[in-house]
Amino acid sequence: MKKIFIVIIILIGAFLFKIPEYVELNNLAIIESIGVDFNNDKYTIYLKEIIPKKDENGIKYEYKYYKSEDANISDAYYKLKDKTKKKLYYNDVKVLIVNIEKSNKVIKLFQIKPKNIVHVKKDVWTKMIYK
Repeated sequence: MKKIFIVIIILIGAFLFKIPEYVELNNLAIIESIGVDFNNDKYTIYLKEIIPKKDENGIKYEYKYYKSEDANISDAYYKLKDKTKKKLYYNDVKVLIVNIEKSNKVIKLFQIKPKNIVHVKKDVWTKMIYK
């Protein structure tokens, strides 16, 4: 009787809790910073991917940049997802750079919790994302 009860609890737990999908590290794009620019009635989204590489003295980091433009911010976001074969990983986003007043829209779209949010003027922020 106890064995049946334990099996039932395990089965119920398996259906209640979602097991995350397995993704190889090579197939994961770790995004360090996100930039959103609204200029000339177009949204431009920049992503900065951090790529850790093994070096003689430890770990060396390389960077790759993604860019997408559209009149709708959601469409620009989905174009970015289509541009890369890798799964975009946003949990380590350190900086969100925006030139729009409401950054909450971007935070909800990307489902992120950035450590820093920087609001800048339109021409200044592109220099910041490429640091």
